[in-house]
Amino acid sequence: MNQKTENSITWPTTVGAACVIVGGLSFFGGCLSLSGMAEMEQLHTAIPFGDGEISDALLEKLHATAPGQSIANLFSGLHILFAITLTLFGIALLQEHPKARIRLLIWSILYITLTIAGIIINWSPRWDLIQENSEVQGMFLAQLLISMPMYLILPMFLLIYLNKKQIRSQIASWR
Repeated sequence: MNQKTENSITWPTTVGAACVIVGGLSFFGGCLSLSGMAEMEQLHTAIPFGDGEISDALLEKLHATAPGQSIANLFSGLHILFAITLTLFGIALLQEHPKARIRLLIWSILYITLTIAGIIINWSPRWDLIQENSEVQGMFLAQLLISMPMYLILPMFLLIYLNKKQIRSQIASWR
């Protein structure tokens, strides 16, 4: 068996398993978020300056400028829904279901949109605070430069990889 044939046989297992694993971890993260685990404190640990722990005064300012709890719960619920669908679509890819590719592509586009919308909704009411406080600015940059790329790696990969001509033609043979 040559290398090209071997890759064409194993990629659905590899990519499908990655979707299932990321979906499961995302489900866990969405449940933690829904239960009230604060993202701001997590982002504060990513900045290399400040007191190490977020001050009560800064925490009050962040809470005062935060979007409503109902919006936070909505985004947590959407993340859970997207995690479940990613897991199911990953399983469909493992089973070589012909519609798995298009479902994962749609999931990727919607997930990228959700992620960008979440950042805009989370940070736009805090824009004045970002400009006046270096710790908040660091947390904002940590989300943009560390957290957001981590969220977007899989959907961007899926958009590129699943649109390759070789992959599309192999999936067409699954019918």
